[in-house]
Amino acid sequence: MAMQSGLPQAGSLERADALRKDGKWIEAREAYEALLAESTGNVAAQEGEVLVSERLALDAARKNDGDTALVTLLRAQKSAPENAKLLYDLGILEDQMRLYHDADATLEHAAKLMPGDANVLYAVARVKLDLGQLATAEQKMQEYLKLKPDDASAHYGLGRVFRQGLKLDQAKAEFKRCIELQPKQTEGYYQLGDTELQADEYADALANFNKTLERNPAHGGALVGIGIIYFKQKQYEKAISALEKATRAAPDYQPGHYYLGLSLARLGRQDESKHELEIATAMAEKESKESANGLRLNEQAP
Repeated sequence: MAMQSGLPQAGSLERADALRKDGKWIEAREAYEALLAESTGNVAAQEGEVLVSERLALDAARKNDGDTALVTLLRAQKSAPENAKLLYDLGILEDQMRLYHDADATLEHAAKLMPGDANVLYAVARVKLDLGQLATAEQKMQEYLKLKPDDASAHYGLGRVFRQGLKLDQAKAEFKRCIELQPKQTEGYYQLGDTELQADEYADALANFNKTLERNPAHGGALVGIGIIYFKQKQYEKAISALEKATRAAPDYQPGHYYLGLSLARLGRQDESKHELEIATAMAEKESKESANGLRLNEQAP
């Protein structure tokens, strides 16, 4: 039989591979899926399906189209349910999209296929933290740090675990280690300052918030932190100044509006206070609703 367009015979693995190498991603995916419809255990076709689907998902992600990227990887998972790399990438995307229970199940599956893999351990730890499963998050992050003890991002992650569990001294130690390993950063200083604020260590917190602002003058969290410190010290004019900057820099950050409303009330500016507190209340209700509705893709969260 004669070949057309220089491609191998239709329905063959060679044709699907040729389409992929030519960058014809959608046509290649259809060709791989046709092969898998005839033979679900065709490993080469599964690998091709995953390669093409990850490229299509990456293209969608670059366009900020997370929904299409997610649908693309889920489609590939049906064809290659035991592909560890696909499961890892899918789990990361689900976590980014706040589908925490889906991400948890996907990454647990990947962990069974790649036991002891550092990247999977780290990803599992992050999802466990997002789910509030702090003991498991700590365990997985510690396992990761045994493999990569000088990873600044892991010390940062472990600090967040400790902080959420109110182990403030341990959290501060991890954030300081993160900064030691990577001094040219912003978030380590902010998280350290926010933990010190939680521990009522106002001078240290203020110093680290200012270090954060040296690196990012529009950091809403640091500006809010400074405002909270002044509010707690009853320096309401300074609090309002910092919090007004915060709400301009980060208008969607609810604590800024809340503490600005409280500070305005302390100075008798009731109408302005009411306005800010109404904004804060509406934002809190929206965040609560999104949190309740965004945990699982295929079924209701328990």
